[in-house]
Amino acid sequence: MTRTTVQRDNEAAARRAADVMANQINDARTRGTDVHIAVAGGSTPRRAYELLAKMQGTWAHVHLWLGDERCVPADHPDANQRMIDESLISALRSGERPHLHPVRGELQPEDAAWLYASEIVRAMGEKPMFDFVLLGLGEDGHTASLFPGDPAALCEHAPVLPIRGAPKPPPERITLSLPVIRQARFTLLLATGEGKREALARVRAGDPDVPAGRLGDAIDEIVCDEAANQ
Repeated sequence: MTRTTVQRDNEAAARRAADVMANQINDARTRGTDVHIAVAGGSTPRRAYELLAKMQGTWAHVHLWLGDERCVPADHPDANQRMIDESLISALRSGERPHLHPVRGELQPEDAAWLYASEIVRAMGEKPMFDFVLLGLGEDGHTASLFPGDPAALCEHAPVLPIRGAPKPPPERITLSLPVIRQARFTLLLATGEGKREALARVRAGDPDVPAGRLGDAIDEIVCDEAANQ
């Protein structure tokens, strides 16, 4: 069953997400195993990464994967890779760095998606299972780069999907598919702001027209602020 954690405001919600990620990283460090984390874009996730960067300890066992990426060069302002580097990796106090697995955003979506899927399979096997997936939620109900009404949201046969014609610029992207997200050991959906209230209500109701609504109990925790909570 999905747990919902309602925080006072955006800052508190970001801190909760950072704390959950930190627990995943620390638990893997204690076990002596690698941890594979799929990260999200967006302003609230960015704040969570800034808070996470203050965590003490080693990072060499941490593998960061992009839950979605825009097909732009790595240094482009719209690139999630750049945001992750600025907010988390470059801000770390430790000399060690996590392994960030970049998307070849300069390529066409089909090529970039195929290469990223191949890298995921090499790292985690034919049926990849992320230890932790952080998802955001758009006001239109999209999560990762799975948009309402896009047939890609229904695709069940590929771990990474090419996206063309996304309703938000830039239109060309790649994204993890819903089946891969469902297989994750722990998935957290982060939603803040009054503008997310309707979309979040539809996710909670299991509305199949909202991609995240198709995840059901595969979402382990929803973290939202009071403004987004219905």
